[in-house]
Amino acid sequence: MKHKIIGILICMLLLANISTVLGNTSEIPRRNIAGIGPNLAPNPSFEEGNTMPVGWTYDPNTTGIFHWDSNYAHSGEKSVGILNLTNIYPYEIMWITTDFIPVNETINSSYMLSVWFKFIDIPNYQYAWIRILGYDISYQPTGGSGHGEGSSDTEWHQISGDTWYDHGQTKYVKLEIGQAFNLPYKPNPLIEIRFDDVYFGIWNIAPNTPTITGETNGKVRTLYDYTISTIDPNQDNVTYEIDWGDNTTQTTAFYKSGEEIIIPHIWGIERTYSVRVKAIDEYRAESDWATLTVTMPCSYNKPIPQFLESLFQRFPHAFPILRQLLGY
Repeated sequence: MKHKIIGILICMLLLANISTVLGNTSEIPRRNIAGIGPNLAPNPSFEEGNTMPVGWTYDPNTTGIFHWDSNYAHSGEKSVGILNLTNIYPYEIMWITTDFIPVNETINSSYMLSVWFKFIDIPNYQYAWIRILGYDISYQPTGGSGHGEGSSDTEWHQISGDTWYDHGQTKYVKLEIGQAFNLPYKPNPLIEIRFDDVYFGIWNIAPNTPTITGETNGKVRTLYDYTISTIDPNQDNVTYEIDWGDNTTQTTAFYKSGEEIIIPHIWGIERTYSVRVKAIDEYRAESDWATLTVTMPCSYNKPIPQFLESLFQRFPHAFPILRQLLGY
């Protein structure tokens, strides 16, 4: 019984010392990366055209004054602009693509529309507005997804919005970029907004947080198998980064989304470990960390006299309770 109590005390002291040294480990934040597919937006930097930019037009029945010239550009030589926004319905003025853009409704992902915008003067309750308009196989509207973003300066900013609302019916889309304002305020019609570098394509979604299962209460110097899997919303292949909690890390090969893999590991020191694993897809989008607590129980059947003797010699004034129990 005396030996058992001593062993338990040793384990508690060692684990406390380890916790103090290692401290808390913060998680790496999740990251998404956009634009994994081709850019489906026509003439995205507005460089091509004669009297109008190829692939884009506007509604001449609105109050808008539309520019396409080389006065401002985020990249290249040209950009499109809009001014003369008033508080007359429809409360927005837009450039819109002329043709229907086919989309693949079977892809388990979202499409993203983004564009760089710049106000020429400080806006007055006005903001950049982008919208994706959906159409079915008969070119009938199926809905839309829009996003607005304001600015308090005249620098270039990027606005982006992802969708989707109806993969089942939507076969085509049109894109809109323009200027809108907040009711009941009155916009300043002299404020011009410029757009450049449009992107419309598939938005890469990070893999789901993986699952890890396996032995959580075992013995040291024994090989244990751990099963890991995740689902990638885009069905991309994924690799796993594993932190075993014992100062060893491991990166696996790439595997299919949803595929279960088995990774063995052996523990050399009796203690409690926090195992972490995250999934990274082939476009480098990372999931959140998954964690699993693994305990390799401390052995309390036999004390270790040589270890204790060396410990007491190194710390002559430490562990008074152990010294008393052992008669040192």
